[in-house]
Amino acid sequence: MEGQQSPPIPSTPAPSVGRGLRGSRLLSGLFAGAMSGTLVATFSITLAALIFSGNLTKYLPAGIGMALAGSAIIGAIVAIGSSFRPVIAAPQENTAVVLALVASAIGSHITAKGGDPFPTIVAVCSLSALVTGGLFLILGGLRLGTLVRFIPYPVVGGFLAGTGWLLLTGSISVMAGTEFSLASMPLLLRAEAIVNWVPGLTLGAFLTILLRRYHHFMLLPGLLVFAVAMFYGVLYAAGGTVSEALDRGMLLGPFPSGALWPPMAPSDALRIDWAEIGANSGNLLAITMLATISILLNASGLEIATEREIDLDRELRATGIANLAAGLGFGMVGYLSLSESTLNHKAGAESRVAGILSACICAAALFFGASVFSYFPKPVLGGLLVFLGSGFLLETIYDSWFRLPRVEYGLVVIILVVIAWIGFLPGIGVGIVVSSVLFAVNYSRIDVIKRAAVGSDVRSNVERGAGDELTLEERGKELYILQLQGYIFFGTSYSLLKRVHHRILSDDPGPTRYVLLDFRHVDGIDSSAVLSFVRLRKLAESNGITLGLTDLPSAVRKQLERGGFADGSKRVRFFPDLDHGLEWCENLILRAAPPSMLPPTKLVDELESVFRTREFVSGFLQYLERVEAPAGYQIYRQGDVSKDLYLIESGELTAWLELDGGRTKRLRTMGPGTVVGESGLYLGTRRSATVVTLCPTVLYRLSLDSLERMTREAPHLAASFHQFVVCLLAERMVLATGASKTLFN
Repeated sequence: MEGQQSPPIPSTPAPSVGRGLRGSRLLSGLFAGAMSGTLVATFSITLAALIFSGNLTKYLPAGIGMALAGSAIIGAIVAIGSSFRPVIAAPQENTAVVLALVASAIGSHITAKGGDPFPTIVAVCSLSALVTGGLFLILGGLRLGTLVRFIPYPVVGGFLAGTGWLLLTGSISVMAGTEFSLASMPLLLRAEAIVNWVPGLTLGAFLTILLRRYHHFMLLPGLLVFAVAMFYGVLYAAGGTVSEALDRGMLLGPFPSGALWPPMAPSDALRIDWAEIGANSGNLLAITMLATISILLNASGLEIATEREIDLDRELRATGIANLAAGLGFGMVGYLSLSESTLNHKAGAESRVAGILSACICAAALFFGASVFSYFPKPVLGGLLVFLGSGFLLETIYDSWFRLPRVEYGLVVIILVVIAWIGFLPGIGVGIVVSSVLFAVNYSRIDVIKRAAVGSDVRSNVERGAGDELTLEERGKELYILQLQGYIFFGTSYSLLKRVHHRILSDDPGPTRYVLLDFRHVDGIDSSAVLSFVRLRKLAESNGITLGLTDLPSAVRKQLERGGFADGSKRVRFFPDLDHGLEWCENLILRAAPPSMLPPTKLVDELESVFRTREFVSGFLQYLERVEAPAGYQIYRQGDVSKDLYLIESGELTAWLELDGGRTKRLRTMGPGTVVGESGLYLGTRRSATVVTLCPTVLYRLSLDSLERMTREAPHLAASFHQFVVCLLAERMVLATGASKTLFN
């Protein structure tokens, strides 16, 4: 009857339909079914007494019939269709509490107008079962059973705490025969009233204390039997009689003889007040919401208790069909019962016999048990309600104090107070609103900026000459790079705006001319975040800064464009990835560099820094083959045997990695003064990428044969060249390490 949120249990094979029907397993199933059936029938009477209390007590026999009908119909169908074989399903206290509120409101309004509220209350019970069943079928059909994992615990805890409070106050109404309220306190505190509800309150407190400490599956049914025997023992010891107990309202009866179902004739449908049902539609939605949350939480709790996987979607479908049938059969909303299902498991039940037998016992009580129920003590039923309600309150208010952060605990208490003073639906609304605000506040504390860097620390995959590298090292701070993450909304987007604004105004470590925003780790943005990006664009325009957006998801780009982010601005650029954005900014930085800083572009000048003199350079060039390649020319292909390397005189080459499915990824782009293919040549491996010219390019090819010949003929040149390659690889490693250090700090 109670639920808790939990992670899924690893899958275990479900036994076949025919297992568990032999020998001791059959006896275990029959014993567990008889015990569960008795408990379910008792709980059904208790819930009916909760709903039909106060001025509605005269309808209690029919109410018991509706509760038992729901238990029989839902119990049988779920027992057949559930993924957990010894399952028990029946009407539950969570939804019964809200039904009690609706029934009380409808009863007061219609009675005040001189009408009969019972047909309308029956319609509400049936309609809530039909709507809940339909929703269960939809959720199960769409495989949305895991939605419960996304409900914040404080909201669920507040619901359960509110349920516990209403069960507690409802128990007093059942025992005293008077609605629990501030106005009725003088009546409840009279001596003749105290005699009716204090014993039940004491019993409930005793059950709560004992069952929180001891957990044997036979304890609760044994205590209930003992409580009934104790009631009659005290009654007879005091010289009282059953008739006197009936007259004083200490027993459920007297009930009319005969069956308890159907609750009304077809002609009574004409007396349904649909306006009253419409006025209570909010509470009907609350019933459906509570039922959905409760079945999924109970199923998750059952996974933990039994260490078996429960197919949540299958449970929703089976319970949906069961509730549709119960709604058509004048039954109440019902679903998987955690306590009774766990009880069956502990009793050794492994088959569907237990659930089916439990449903049959409820059906037998429905048609033949009215006279027996008349003599059931109200203090015992009230004590059972006190036990259920106090269990919810202790779990959500006392136990949660030691488990939850104080803010989340405060939300549980707020929801409880709103439910107690105003109603269930306002409590649900407050819980959702406050949870949303808390989520927004907490999420805004997560930095939307995953990493920040400048262009001198992070480079594109374009390999440039030494002069260009020196220029980018000195002027790279003009480029500010921000890698964004998560879902960007009003809170996090404003912090991004402030960060960029501070960077622009501070001029530390230098003037900023380019800002790159990398969206590779961004999940999405909301409409309010778009406004922050528009402000960011205007900030860039007013300060002469170019704003680049890289790896932008198509949905986010469309959202920004609809919000007027770009609007033809020359200060906004979009790039397919961060690498291309870095390359574009680097090219502009190099183009804007003063003439005195422009590097040499001839290969001879680069080689002279290696071989010291022009004479050595001329000697080295004799071992090279000049190659003039047009744009789009393939220098070598991924997987080819490595037989040579190339030195770039002019133009550009790009290395592409060929991936599965015909996809490609740019690894790096190389310009004048750089070398390509050296790793494969020195290691003797196959080409790791395909290299293609981007424009007309002049190369110098050094083959493996020429390198070996140079080693023999001019070892001093070969040694200098080997040193050059070592330095080149070391520089690449230093750049890669520096970029990684910047990104991961």
